[in-house]
Amino acid sequence: MNYRYIGHCYDAKENHDKVWGAIDLDEDGDSWSWKCNVLTFWGRRGKKLSTLLVTDQDKLRKLIQKKDREYTEIRKDRLDEVYPEFQADLEKTAMWAMLKL
Repeated sequence: MNYRYIGHCYDAKENHDKVWGAIDLDEDGDSWSWKCNVLTFWGRRGKKLSTLLVTDQDKLRKLIQKKDREYTEIRKDRLDEVYPEFQADLEKTAMWAMLKL
């Protein structure tokens, strides 16, 4: 699974504990092409994730820039520290999204 962006927003005072991210649905995704099949996802950590399919690179770039101001980007190798069930939750979400294509 190719991750474009994974962000985590945590604030105990505001009761925020959420994730936002983007993954390629095409295994051979071409980051130079204007067209893409990228699944964006968001939601409270550990809850059902909401999704949106983005097919335009420029729209995706702007969306990631906006979210990068609200979320702290998490490297793939640190995901288990922040969200141990993330991989399993994301695989279920991605499978349903690919079936809709």
